[in-house]
Amino acid sequence: MPQIRNLPELLAVVAAERETSTALKVIAQAALDLTFSRHAMLAILDEENGALQVRYGAGEEFQSKALDRILNVDSTEGEGIIAYVAATGESIRTGNVETEPRYRQLFSNTVSEIAMPVRDPDRRIRAVLNVESDRIDAFGEREKNICEAIVSIISMVLEREDIKDREEALVEIGQALDNSLTEEALIDRLIHVAQDVLRFQACSVFLHDQKTDTFVLRGSSGSLKKQVGSFSYARGEGFTGWVCDTGQPILLHEPQQDPRWRGKYVEFPSEQIASFLAVPIVFRNRSIGAIRVLRRKGDNPFLDNRFTVTDQSVLMAIAEQVASGLENLRNMERIVRSERMIAWGELSAKSSHMIGNRVFALKGDINELQHLLASREPEISEIRDLQKSLATNVTRIEEILQDFRDFVTATQVAREPTDLNQMIRETVDEVFPRMSAVKLNLNLDEALPPVLIDSKKLRRAISELIENSFNYIDEGVMAISTRVVDKNEHSETRVSHIPKFAEIVIEDSGPGVEADAKSTIFQPFFSNRVKGMGLGLSIVKGIVDSHGGEVFESGRVGLGARFVILLPLEDRP
Repeated sequence: MPQIRNLPELLAVVAAERETSTALKVIAQAALDLTFSRHAMLAILDEENGALQVRYGAGEEFQSKALDRILNVDSTEGEGIIAYVAATGESIRTGNVETEPRYRQLFSNTVSEIAMPVRDPDRRIRAVLNVESDRIDAFGEREKNICEAIVSIISMVLEREDIKDREEALVEIGQALDNSLTEEALIDRLIHVAQDVLRFQACSVFLHDQKTDTFVLRGSSGSLKKQVGSFSYARGEGFTGWVCDTGQPILLHEPQQDPRWRGKYVEFPSEQIASFLAVPIVFRNRSIGAIRVLRRKGDNPFLDNRFTVTDQSVLMAIAEQVASGLENLRNMERIVRSERMIAWGELSAKSSHMIGNRVFALKGDINELQHLLASREPEISEIRDLQKSLATNVTRIEEILQDFRDFVTATQVAREPTDLNQMIRETVDEVFPRMSAVKLNLNLDEALPPVLIDSKKLRRAISELIENSFNYIDEGVMAISTRVVDKNEHSETRVSHIPKFAEIVIEDSGPGVEADAKSTIFQPFFSNRVKGMGLGLSIVKGIVDSHGGEVFESGRVGLGARFVILLPLEDRP
């Protein structure tokens, strides 16, 4: 640790030291040296537990008697000078602790003592600096001024750490914008990150619902979590509805004292709320919801548990990023819907034509049946032929309608954490022929984490790819594998911004896919097969797209087809 000879040297060393704990250790040693003390200590306020913890210090007996000591925040006599300073915000300087009623012995040789509060930019107590000497009247104006300067440096270091935490929170929110596949996942991440930096006891997010023109609860960290989707505010209803409607923030202390307070949907009883903060989620000058956070009253009346203007600014910055993330997700949904609507038009036209052909054939069979029944006693063989033709045409219509339904619902997914490997094993058991000349190789990564998917829909996609392979191979090998890959391995994909994927590969030893067909095989109605409408691979693409992933074919002609599915792995809190 460097030897500090004066305050400018201390300031230079601390400014260059980016590690907060190291900087505070340097400061504690400097406080000891520059005031010629026997002990120097820095007690940091733990707001969650309502106490001070001696975290940094220097001196002969500091490690054995003071380090990690927990001190109350109280002004009662006998609780100690540090406790009193933290409770009242008043500095104390005494030349003889025996005449100080608030003194409580920590070191047996202490005679003189200085204790000063460390405040943040909002003037709240963050810590207490304490220096002690074994000499009577050891601290004069010089030492007092040195301690005041050191307190300012400590405040700067703690605020620098807070700024760093806030910046990291905003970066994490930004990453969540890229990684989250749904609004629900984004909101969950928002609440998790905001809790770390704002230290609230409850957080709820309300978003505008166009159908009802209300602001509906879409996420919560408190007791309202089970009511997500059920509770809502009308425009201007209560403080939360007012923030949602006007796009203006509200910061209130003990909001239950305000005559406008209603406390309609809050996470704990109104009388327990110490501070209420709500900020709007605004996009393109239009409020689309609000983030609301609450702090509960603490047991210690000396601790200030209220939100600050700085907290409001941090939450506003988070809300700005969330607004962009929500709009991006909604734009992506609109693009997917637009693409599907274009294909829907083509689907409607083709299905109408194909069903029309089958209906025409059915009518012909019915007319033939009527003719046979009216003219003479029909031969049983003729009836059987007509029955077979009727059944075939009805089956074809059912297949067309099922393709139609699968295509329409491909992007309607309900995700939940799923064991992807187990789902693949079950799918293979269902669709892979038990008596087949095709050998199946499964290579499933057992370290694969749970994946957020709609297992029913993804099972449909994998089944389609397996069945697709069987249309081109009668014997040979089919291999299905899973593993975790990062974005560098698939940097050319549409979803390369996502850090990690669960990769599913389905490959076979068939003829493979021609190079000029790789970009068209997933389009609706592309098919080399007589059966069906050519929607199979298009349905696969719709299902994978709806999961925020990508599917593509990467095999080589003559060496077999190789279909790759990439499913984003979300870093969920």
